[in-house]
Amino acid sequence: MDLEKVFSLIDKAEKSSFNKIKIKMEDVSLCLERDPSAADDMGAISVLEPNVKVYKDNDEDIVYAPISGVFYVAKEPGAEPFVKEGSRVGKGDTICIIEAMKMMNEICAPKSGVIEHILKKDGQSITVKDALFKYAKGK
Repeated sequence: MDLEKVFSLIDKAEKSSFNKIKIKMEDVSLCLERDPSAADDMGAISVLEPNVKVYKDNDEDIVYAPISGVFYVAKEPGAEPFVKEGSRVGKGDTICIIEAMKMMNEICAPKSGVIEHILKKDGQSITVKDALFKYAKGK
């Protein structure tokens, strides 16, 4: 197995929701494992910019992913996004879709307010309790 294939597998594993992956091909065995206790010490965290903004699961101004899957900002490619940064939303408004097991799950705003930041990119793989949106304080 060439090094390029190994790096490709590592990249794909990082984007998945699996905690442990074992692969055996030809004469190479590869085991990739995440340390689940790293995030558990601080609660679920998500990084907006590396080492700059970290959100803990007790922040009421953050919308967290209820399920793992693929994050989408619009109903279909090319469609207008459900929300943009600065959008005012009402409690229960659809703010994104998470595709899980070929099912499209609409995620609704847990409260009314203004979306200050969208913390994930369209088409990005996410896991349960990843921070998705940040509400503006006091709006």
